[in-house]
Amino acid sequence: MVGNPLRDPEFPRKTVDFIDRIVGAVRDRTTRPIVAVTRGVVFGSLIAVVSIALVALSLIAVMRGVQELFEVVLSERRAVWVSYFVVGAAFILVGSFLLRARHSDEKEQP
Repeated sequence: MVGNPLRDPEFPRKTVDFIDRIVGAVRDRTTRPIVAVTRGVVFGSLIAVVSIALVALSLIAVMRGVQELFEVVLSERRAVWVSYFVVGAAFILVGSFLLRARHSDEKEQP
C-alpha cells in the first residue's frame, strides 16, 4: 500500500541522494568540459608567451656571444657588423637546408 512519503524515515536520505546524482550528472556534462577547455587555453597561452620570450632571449645571447668572440680579433664596431653577417648567413643556410629537405621526394627531383 502506498503510504505518505513524508512519514518514511528514509525519504530525506533518498531525496538528497537523488538531487546529488542529478546535480553531479549536470556538472559532469557542462562544467567539466568548460573547465578543461579553459585550462587548455590558459596553459597554452602561457606556454606560447614563455616560448616566445625564450626564443628572443636565446637569439640575443647568440648574437652577444658571437660579438664577444669576434671582439677578440676585431674592433668593437667591426665585430658587431661581422657578427650580424655571420649569424644572418647561418640562418640563411639553415633555412635553405630546411626548404630543400621539405621537398625530398625522389619522384619530384629531376
